[in-house]
Amino acid sequence: MSVWITRSAPDNLRTARALHALGQQPLMVPVITTMTIDQPPVITVPDAIVFTSVHAVRHFPHNNEISSVPVCVASSLVAEAALAAGYITVTSTAANDDALAGLLRHLLQPAARILLLCGDKASPRLADCLRAMTYDVDRRVVYKPVPVEDDALAHVADVLHTISAIVVHSSGGAERIVPMLRAADWNGSLWCISEQAAQACGDLRHISVQTATQPSEAALLDMIIRLTPKVARRRSPAPRANADMLLSALRTRSSSGRIKAGNDNFQLNRRRDELDPDPTAA
Repeated sequence: MSVWITRSAPDNLRTARALHALGQQPLMVPVITTMTIDQPPVITVPDAIVFTSVHAVRHFPHNNEISSVPVCVASSLVAEAALAAGYITVTSTAANDDALAGLLRHLLQPAARILLLCGDKASPRLADCLRAMTYDVDRRVVYKPVPVEDDALAHVADVLHTISAIVVHSSGGAERIVPMLRAADWNGSLWCISEQAAQACGDLRHISVQTATQPSEAALLDMIIRLTPKVARRRSPAPRANADMLLSALRTRSSSGRIKAGNDNFQLNRRRDELDPDPTAA
């Protein structure tokens, strides 16, 4: 049976790779894509740049004037994306926002200028924390999530009976699939990354809704390991191969202009086929 990953690209590749290593058959069909929000040019070069996600890197127009500005992030995946985009100095805490704030406190003088780039659903907590630390924070929303069109999900509707579980990474993603699941009277498990995502699932019959203990990918995968029967674990690709797949996915996507709200994961699905030729995992 397949596990449907509803997460947007290219982050869904990371989740699919982890599930594949656990012996699952990932089906990567995003229900949410992202769209660029145009930004005015950066007039004053900041002392540091903070990206809150891979999408923030993709949707912020890079220019040579700020390529040497130190970049600080709370994820190794975001760090890889920033390096691929052309930023020279990138530091990652690989932890959380609190650790990131501590890193910035260590690196920057009081009143330093920080350019914080995020999506329109991002919490303002990090920016508020940095301002409380006397930093001058320019928080810019550079992208927004957009539900994919119905025809992008037509294939999933046809094979929904073969899907045993669905991984939900956001409340917006949950809201997008609930009508579809209700109409099909689907019977399976929803694996949610947060309470907000779980609450958005609403009153669905015959469905088990499970929520990670923390809103993080690591906690989500730990929950899936506990919930799923022991199956043959597969060896994960080497770290360098993982990075190469991510960078390749990033390069195939435009970081500017209007993005159609459709399935933006065609190339990623094709790369996943190289890992597992099972046609149900395409």
